[in-house]
Amino acid sequence: MRSPFRQLAKDSAIYGTSTVVQRLLTFLLTPLYTNVLAPAALGDVAQLYSLMAVATAIATFGFEPAFMRYWVEHRPPGQVLWHSLVGVGALTLGLGGVGMLLAPAIGTLLALESADAAVLVRYAIGIVALDALAAIPFALLRMERRARTFALLRVLVVTLNVGLNVLFVALWHWGVEGVMLAGLASSFLGAVMVLPLALPHMSPGWNAGLVKALLRFGLPTVPAALAALVVQVADRPILGWLAGAQAVGIYTANYRLAIPMMLAVSVYETAWRPLYLQHANDPAVGGLIAQAMRYFLAVAVVLYAAVALFIGDVVAIPLGSGHLIGAEYWSGLGVVPIVLGGYAALGISTTMAASIHLAKRTELLSLANGAAAIANVLLNLALIPVLGYIGAAWATAGAYTIGTLVTALVAQRVLPIAYPWAALATAVGTVIALGALTSLLPPHGAIGAKLLVVVLVGLIAWRVAGRKPKTIEQPPTSSSSSR
Repeated sequence: MRSPFRQLAKDSAIYGTSTVVQRLLTFLLTPLYTNVLAPAALGDVAQLYSLMAVATAIATFGFEPAFMRYWVEHRPPGQVLWHSLVGVGALTLGLGGVGMLLAPAIGTLLALESADAAVLVRYAIGIVALDALAAIPFALLRMERRARTFALLRVLVVTLNVGLNVLFVALWHWGVEGVMLAGLASSFLGAVMVLPLALPHMSPGWNAGLVKALLRFGLPTVPAALAALVVQVADRPILGWLAGAQAVGIYTANYRLAIPMMLAVSVYETAWRPLYLQHANDPAVGGLIAQAMRYFLAVAVVLYAAVALFIGDVVAIPLGSGHLIGAEYWSGLGVVPIVLGGYAALGISTTMAASIHLAKRTELLSLANGAAAIANVLLNLALIPVLGYIGAAWATAGAYTIGTLVTALVAQRVLPIAYPWAALATAVGTVIALGALTSLLPPHGAIGAKLLVVVLVGLIAWRVAGRKPKTIEQPPTSSSSSR
């Protein structure tokens, strides 16, 4: 039998290539923003995109994960697609209308410093509506293993977004409004391209039992998704309230420099979830999950070493009359190693969450994400007044770590897996040691010493990848399988 990891590797390569292209294109906006926009203006952009992330999770209302779960087992699957799209469409229409009316109040609540805050909020709502409508068709492409089509469409959308940002922000100097208009136009393109691909697969009609099943599975993921987003975005508004928009701008620019680890986790999750869901009834799924953990850890420690050690040299690369990242943002480089560690913890949690999805106990995700969200808010409130944006970074990393610990506890209760705990401890210890090392090595130079460290970490990663561990084979309990 062909190893499922070959399929994971194949899909990951396609998703990974496209995601790397997308993120590299998007990363081009960071030099643009840091060399054209003032930190306060970039802070407003970060505030708006924080709001948009939360609003998109609300608008999709759990239909995306529910669609992916029931597309595999419900017949005809076109009914799953139909009900999911109709549900998202209705919610988008209702919530979007309310948001348009409340746009002035939302702009005031976010403390945006740009002019015409209400207009900017309305642009953001339009982006959210279009992205929510496109979410289910994009999930369909993932479940059908149409990775190339998925990747191509995503790259086209990002390419348009970056091109319009160059036009609106760099050439026409439209500022924050140019950023939002570029996002609105690219989201419109994405929706127009992907929605027609879903139409031939739909089976219109009404199935009350299916609607209940979708909501029963999807609704518990909404608070979990919102809590996860609080971990991702709450630091910006709290930092803005406590330290001002300039601090948000510096923090955001450096937060984005952790993009390689974020890419690794994003690519991994995109290919990983369809793989384990399609092996839901395989008695060897425990071994699949355990080995996936090893592979992720091996990649994560090498990425951490490369980025944390060399990021200071990268940002100083000359770019025209400036640098890759504007020099006025360099004071926040200490954010990068901390955020990298947080993303690594998120990848571990993503692996362990497979047990929860397979057992159809998605309500348990709210425990883990809720704990992480509460920790994030409390840590931000406690650390930002003392450490500024460095405190915000530690709050984010701490929240991801707490979420991972809670995920491990609940996941092992519903579907125990014999994880490679020694390899996990080795990887975590390596990351902690590297984090300490970054404070001792100079941010610029000492290239030879940094390369030597990366090589040594690569040898550790090779051992972490190891052999396939034994697993605890345990079928879902009767209570889980009946859910």
